Amino acid sequence: MKIKSLFKNSFFSLLSQLVLLLFGFLSQRAMNLYIGTELVGMNGVISNVIAMLSVTELGISTAIVYHLYSAIVHQDDKEIAALMNLYRKAYYLFAFVLGGIGLLITPFVHLFMKNESYSLGYVRTLYLLWLLRTVISYPLSYKKSLLIADQNEYVVSVATILTNIIGYSAIILFVTFTGEYLPALITGIIGDTVLNVCINRYVDKKYPFLVQFKKEKPKKELVSKIFDDLKNVFVSKLSMNLLSGTDNLIISGFINVATVGIFSNYGLITRSVSNIIRALASSIQPGVGNMFVESDRERNYQVLRQMTFLFFLIVAVAACGLYVLIDPFVEDIWLGTDFMWDPISVFLSVTACVLLGIGQPILVVMSVSGLFNREKTLSVISAVVNLVVSLALVVPFGTAGVLLGTCLAYLIQIIYRIVIFFGEYIKMNARRYVMDLFEYAVLLSGEVWLSKRAVALVYNHSFLTFLIGMIICVLVPMCLNLLLFCRSERFKSFTKLFHKLPSKWPNRA
Repeated sequence: MKIKSLFKNSFFSLLSQLVLLLFGFLSQRAMNLYIGTELVGMNGVISNVIAMLSVTELGISTAIVYHLYSAIVHQDDKEIAALMNLYRKAYYLFAFVLGGIGLLITPFVHLFMKNESYSLGYVRTLYLLWLLRTVISYPLSYKKSLLIADQNEYVVSVATILTNIIGYSAIILFVTFTGEYLPALITGIIGDTVLNVCINRYVDKKYPFLVQFKKEKPKKELVSKIFDDLKNVFVSKLSMNLLSGTDNLIISGFINVATVGIFSNYGLITRSVSNIIRALASSIQPGVGNMFVESDRERNYQVLRQMTFLFFLIVAVAACGLYVLIDPFVEDIWLGTDFMWDPISVFLSVTACVLLGIGQPILVVMSVSGLFNREKTLSVISAVVNLVVSLALVVPFGTAGVLLGTCLAYLIQIIYRIVIFFGEYIKMNARRYVMDLFEYAVLLSGEVWLSKRAVALVYNHSFLTFLIGMIICVLVPMCLNLLLFCRSERFKSFTKLFHKLPSKWPNRA
């Protein structure tokens, strides 16, 4: 039965990302055309400020979900309930702390952006609405983690689909017909709240022991272990927020908020692709986590290789499409020539997306291995590299300098995780895995080059030839990889991942 859950989770998770992709592009287009890039940039900067404040969550979700894997495998309802009770108390506290800190910095939020078109009152109102949306989500969203850990992520994905449709439809309609963004944001907040309440009721009905053991407390040794993990996870979360959230702030501070808008437009494309790849990784991770409860280093190594090959096949198609067609899409299909970006920044933006995608398998196995102390060190290193390089290069090279720092940070993450996972967890030589990645990098470069040459022969700035270009960018990497790997053990063995994972999953009615 659990193999059905795996594919159901993957299907709805990917569907959720596709809905986000479609409605995200439509709403961003409406905002760019009817309001302007400056408000798009302000949205990006404010969301980054909120993300920085959200570090008050401390990463307790990561630590608790890690321990939920074991409790679910052993079907220990009391321990699951105890962990969720701790989770609930923590998230109510974090909502209060986030709200307090967020209100304190409200008078200074305008200092994070160079804005020339909107009043101080408007900026603060926009910020307060984003803050309200985030604060409300804490006490209403924590139960989603149990669904995800117990292989029922599809329920969360369906709710996410509805949330995106409501929120983005409101933006499209209000911005297009009234030129106003704030009413759309308020509509999105109401939609999020209602759907989160519905999910909470669903979880209570599906897991009645949560109500039965509502006052159950986790064992002291388990709490002690969770708080030990938190010391490492908190630093990791803070550092990762700095890594992902500083680009917009640096560009806004050193250039202007309108440039953040252009940056956000291209970022929406690469982020959408990254989110689809992450959605697949997220669907696989709980199963890997349940399997890693019992350590078998040879099997774990094979699972990593199989996952990496699968993600290479996916990333190869994504890379060809992005490197070759991202500019034609922005210029001829989506926004127009006024919203184009410089070629070096585009190249680095796509490269960051590719590095993030191919690094997902090693991230998944690190996440389920409990190596939080090592992730802490890595997060600090990558955040510092990104910040230092971005600040050093933003003035002479603009957005390209900022993106170079991001690419270097992602590359460091991949290398570091390989060293730690192979050296400390499975204690095996990483040479074969590194050679796999090198082969994939060479193949990907060749496939992008061939796709670019092939598309150049047919593309004439029309929608029809754009569709032909998309087909080319799918067929070239797929056909070449099939030709090269169809008889290899690597191609045959990665499917075993989907047969091995379910054997370790418990059946829960």
